[in-house]
Amino acid sequence: MTITRMAMMAWMAGTVAHAGEPQQKVTVYLRERAAVHPEVRIPAKALAGRMFAKIGISLDWGKGEPAGESSQPYVFIELVTGTAESRMPGALAYALPYEGTHITVFFDRIEKMPDPGTVLAHVIVHEITHLLQGISRHSDTGVMKAHWTGRDFGGMRVAPLPFTQWDVDLIYAGLSARRAGTGVLV
Repeated sequence: MTITRMAMMAWMAGTVAHAGEPQQKVTVYLRERAAVHPEVRIPAKALAGRMFAKIGISLDWGKGEPAGESSQPYVFIELVTGTAESRMPGALAYALPYEGTHITVFFDRIEKMPDPGTVLAHVIVHEITHLLQGISRHSDTGVMKAHWTGRDFGGMRVAPLPFTQWDVDLIYAGLSARRAGTGVLV
């Protein structure tokens, strides 16, 4: 079977799987090593939730630390400051998609930007998507674009950057793989 054919089958399975499903829940735990003002944190969490809700994913913001194994997917986000300029220059965050649960956000880089709450929401959505898809890939447009331009940052202040259909299909394929216990897309 060719790689193209396998990719098409995964895409079709993802499309069918989420077409009529009720919302799937993902629990997100937020550890703040940075002092994030509630005027930034609260709207960022709300916007991230709305962005995922549009594609049938419900974010449940957990308290404290994740407790052991869970049948539901969870994400652990750490907001940090004091990021060395030499550490991943230009990056606002990174995820470990093949590990599947951890995200580090360089909040000190985000808080200097216009409308840090909106940027934080988009960064959170972008990195959670990497984890849910279980792969490291980017789209040419939207929230999963590898490098946002000034135009993208300006646009996200007007309306959330969208997911491409391929992004959505890969999210649902990744969630199916998690439920099946494989955690990987082949």
